[in-house]
Amino acid sequence: MFPQVPGVLCRLGQVKSPGIPAAAPVVLQFFRGRKPRHVPRAPSKANYVRKPTPIDPDEHVFLKTAYNHYRTQFRAVRSLFQEEYLARKRQEEGADTAKREKEEDEEHFKLMEFNRRENERMHQERLVREQRQALEREQADLEMSIQNEQREQEMVERMDELVRQEKEASKHFITLDNVEDAIESALADPKNYNFAVDREGKIVQKTPFAG
Repeated sequence: MFPQVPGVLCRLGQVKSPGIPAAAPVVLQFFRGRKPRHVPRAPSKANYVRKPTPIDPDEHVFLKTAYNHYRTQFRAVRSLFQEEYLARKRQEEGADTAKREKEEDEEHFKLMEFNRRENERMHQERLVREQRQALEREQADLEMSIQNEQREQEMVERMDELVRQEKEASKHFITLDNVEDAIESALADPKNYNFAVDREGKIVQKTPFAG
């Protein structure tokens, strides 16, 4: 079996480049991919050991010295530019320090004045709110006390009416003094409650009294 070789389409559609006909066919180019990890090393390279690149000692010393000089000079130039930038920045900031401090003081004074006005406004609003709440609580307490007094008065009136009704009803109670008169009156005037009534409460049928 031959190994599978991947292919790449080099053109899709028409080609508008000069020198290439518009109806040129699609070109399929094959390339050899990377060797998988599980494939062992080629037999031709099994015993291959790479030899280190030879280094000239004099050239190595020269290149090392030249590179050290380059790093030193580059660091010096960079430090010089950095010092010049910082000095120019400090000079510009020093010129604006007084102006900036004055602006900060003015801004601080404005903020303190605004804070004072806001505190005064909130204090006045709090006083008005507390007074209103105190009046509302006083009015509510007054209304509650009036309602309690009215309920107590109504209770007293109901109790007085109940006592009066009981006193009136007690006049018709049967006691040991009038029990004989009540018996004689019941025998003289018997009552028959065995009757039927209609929707209007009229007696429509009454069973004769069997006495």
